[in-house]
Formats: sequence, C-alpha cells, structure tokens
Amino acid sequence: MRAMKVKRRLGILSALLVLPSLGVAQVGAPQVKRETYKRAVIDSAGRLAITASNGRTIIVPKQGEQSSFGDPIVSPAQTAVGAQANFPNCCTSYDIPLQLVVYAHGKIHRFTGIDLPIFEWQFADGGTRVAFGQEPVHFGCSIHYELRDIQSERRIASADIPEPCGQDSDPTIPAIPRWVAALRSARRH
Repeated sequence: MRAMKVKRRLGILSALLVLPSLGVAQVGAPQVKRETYKRAVIDSAGRLAITASNGRTIIVPKQGEQSSFGDPIVSPAQTAVGAQANFPNCCTSYDIPLQLVVYAHGKIHRFTGIDLPIFEWQFADGGTRVAFGQEPVHFGCSIHYELRDIQSERRIASADIPEPCGQDSDPTIPAIPRWVAALRSARRH
C-alpha cells in the first residue's frame, strides 16, 4: 500500500515537471513582457531605425530594389512600427509603395496584398493588425482593402470598394466594413 502511494506521488511530480515543456501556463509564473517601441525614424542610410523603450536600436534594412521607406508610424500600443516600402516604377517619375513593412515582436513582416501600390494604411486593434488600401497608380475604379494579423501575417478580411472613374461618376457602393471606414476616415484627416 505504501509503495503505491509513493509511486502515485512520483507520477504526480513527474507530470508537474513535464508541464513547462508542454507550454502549459503555471500559476504564479512570470509573464514575458513584450518589447515596446518609443520612436522610429529613417536613418542617414535610408534604413528604418527603431528605438525600443529600453533604449536598444533596431535597424530594418531596405530589401532588394527598394529605394526608400515612407514615414514610420509607431502603433498605439507601441508594440509595432510600420512604414511603406517604396520601389522604382517604370511608368512614373516617382517611386511607389509596393510593400507595407511592419516590425513587431522581434520580426520583420512585409505585406504586399495583391501587388498593387499601398497608398493608405493604419494599425488596427491597438497594433495587432494592419489595414491597408491598394489601387493602381492611375485610373483605378476600385480600391482593394485588406485587414491582416501582424504576427501570423494571415489575411483576416478583404473588400473591394468601387471608386468614381471614367463615365461612372457615381458607382454603387456596397456596405463598407467598419475597419475600411476607419481607414478611409483617417485618410481624410
């Protein structure tokens, strides 16, 4: 009988020792604090330079043919920093923003959507997601919008909203999702 009790206690102790390796939260275990960012600028080399709250500098380099970054924005919760990535374009006299670059939780995320220029964007849900609008450089008849989770890069939602163009100066506008309305409202301010 005593041997069974000892065996059962050893089994319970073994299970408790295995819990951390299974990723099970322990009561009273310290929580990992997410890194936060206090500012971001474009440095003299044209890279995105982020200052973390602890004073550490994080450099996000340009990639491939990228010519520059747009003005960086720190998310409302200060857990992410984003900027448009500009690239040369054969058919314009200016570079165009073909990517949205977001740095969050130690990782660089590059969003391209449907490979059209990303002319407008903002953080959503406190900085855990980004919403952006894409359209051709000239003469687009609609704007493609996407809402994406930053960490997983997964597309949460998308919407194509008609815009006045050509002879159709008053297109039928479908119901606009709230996240698109928030992005469009920010564009007007």
